[in-house]
Amino acid sequence: MVLVFGGTTEGKRVAETLDALGIQYYYSTKTKVAYTGKGIPIFGAMTLEVLEIFCKTHSITHIINASHPFASQLHQTIAALPLELPLIRFQRVFAPRRGHQLVTYVESFKAAIAHFNANNYRSLLALSGVQTIVKLKPYWDTHPTWFRILDRDTSRDIAAKAGFSSSQLVFGYPQLKADEMVLFTKIEPEVVFTKESGSHGKLDEKIEAALALELPITILKRPEISNRYLCIDALEELVQIIN
Repeated sequence: MVLVFGGTTEGKRVAETLDALGIQYYYSTKTKVAYTGKGIPIFGAMTLEVLEIFCKTHSITHIINASHPFASQLHQTIAALPLELPLIRFQRVFAPRRGHQLVTYVESFKAAIAHFNANNYRSLLALSGVQTIVKLKPYWDTHPTWFRILDRDTSRDIAAKAGFSSSQLVFGYPQLKADEMVLFTKIEPEVVFTKESGSHGKLDEKIEAALALELPITILKRPEISNRYLCIDALEELVQIIN
């Protein structure tokens, strides 16, 4: 039995591949999601102890981590598993980092805020998701800030719980360059902030839109992955490993 951590486009691709191969698997997500595959859906965060017990109880032979690049706690929990199981990291494709004076990569939210302050940026448009609102609070407490989030009640609730003004919320998904330029021009922030989320997060489009408008963009680097993982990004490799 295989255990897949999904909830992403990559997770869906892994599930479809296992379905085609006729391989049994559990499909794990942090929250309950719509799932139509042939695997057994489960949801809820797992501690290291819970994960170990689950793997032993259900005779797990492989773990495929296809979760979001910034699911750091999950990545670390799986890597710390004291079992001799193949740990496969099926990840999205990332373009090379851009070398440009308007593009800055940072290691943490704290470093991002320090960068904003050091450059005296007086306003911010954050395209980093609703979960990052609370992490950027030291900046938006004293500077005009807008966050683009998903148009759903759970996201609004998270923003409200963080004390962020609903009038400063923008709803929507990552867009193509031309659409992002329209948004950037409308809001006129002094800096844009986003995460290194790869092609599915349309990172290149965000960067190109910012550069076209000569607007600084700050990017939070994706977390490093433990060397316990076998990292792949092609389904052909996954099929070879599973078979």
